[in-house]
Amino acid sequence: MTPKVSVVIPNYNHAPYLKERIDSVLNQTFQDFELIILDDCSPDNSRDIINSYAFNPHVSHIVFNEVNTRNTFIQWERGVQLACGEYIWIAESDDVAECDFLQTLVEQLEKSPTAVVAYSHSTMIGSDGKELSYTWHKKGSSGAINIFESNDFLRKKMLVDSRIYNASMAVFRKSVFSLLPKDYQEHRFCGDWLFWTYVCQHGQVIEVCRRLNRFRQHENKVSVKSMDHGQNWRDNASVISRIADILQLTSLQWRCLRGRWMKRFHSYDGDNRQEIIREYPRLLDGSFLDVCCYEVGKWFGFLHS
Repeated sequence: MTPKVSVVIPNYNHAPYLKERIDSVLNQTFQDFELIILDDCSPDNSRDIINSYAFNPHVSHIVFNEVNTRNTFIQWERGVQLACGEYIWIAESDDVAECDFLQTLVEQLEKSPTAVVAYSHSTMIGSDGKELSYTWHKKGSSGAINIFESNDFLRKKMLVDSRIYNASMAVFRKSVFSLLPKDYQEHRFCGDWLFWTYVCQHGQVIEVCRRLNRFRQHENKVSVKSMDHGQNWRDNASVISRIADILQLTSLQWRCLRGRWMKRFHSYDGDNRQEIIREYPRLLDGSFLDVCCYEVGKWFGFLHS
C-alpha cells in the first residue's frame, strides 16, 4: 500500500542526535508514512545507529554513500527520488519533532488541495536538547492557521528573510519537486531559502502557528561552517536577488532592499568585502540615501506592498 507521506532523513555525522531524531519520526501519531534514511559517508558511528532500525516496518530504504557528496541538497534529491508518498517531510538528522507534527500538517494540506507546503513554528534547542531563550517567532505561537497566496507569502515572509528556515518544520507536495530549478543546490549556506522560494511559487502556503518542530543549534551545522570567507554573504545576496527578480520589485522597493542589506553588510570586514560588493552591486553597492529609504520604508511597508 502506498504511504501518504515519505519521510527523508539525510544524515551526516550526527550520531549524537540520530536516535532521538529517528524515534521522534517513528513515534508520530500519524502513522501512514515510509522512512528513507540516507547517510553521506559519516565518519562517526551513524551507520551502526541507522542499521539498528533496518527491520522497522516503516523503513523502506537505507542508503549509505561510499563517498561524501559535501552537499545536503543532493541527499534531499536522492531521498525524493526514492519516495512513494504524496507528501515529503525532509526531517533533518539533528532535529526533533513533536509527536503530532505530521498529523497536524498533513491534515491542513488535505483540507487545502491548492496548498503546496505547510509549515509549523519551531522551538530552538541546543546540542543538549534544552530549549534556548531565543526564537525567530518573536510574537510567540498563537495556534492560528494562516493561509497565504504564493506571491503574498514570498513578499511578506521570504524576501527579507526566510520564514521556512529549517527543512524539518515543513511538509510539501512531492508533485512540485520536479518543477523546481536545481540552482538551489549550488548554495551551501542558504540553498534551502531558495528551495522553499521555488516550492512556494507553485501554490498556497499554510502556516501553523504552533511549535511542533525542535530546531537544534550546534557548532557542527553546515550553515555554521559556511560562513568562512564571506560565503554566507554571497549566498544571501544571490538568493535575495533571485527572489526580488521573481517578485519584479519596483525601483523604490529595490532601493529599500539595498539599504537594508548595505546596513547589514556594514558589519562584515573581510578582505574580500569589495569583491563581494562588485559581484552583487544591485544589492550592496548603494549610498546613504538607500539606507535612509529603507529606514523610512520599513515603517510604511514598502517592501511588503
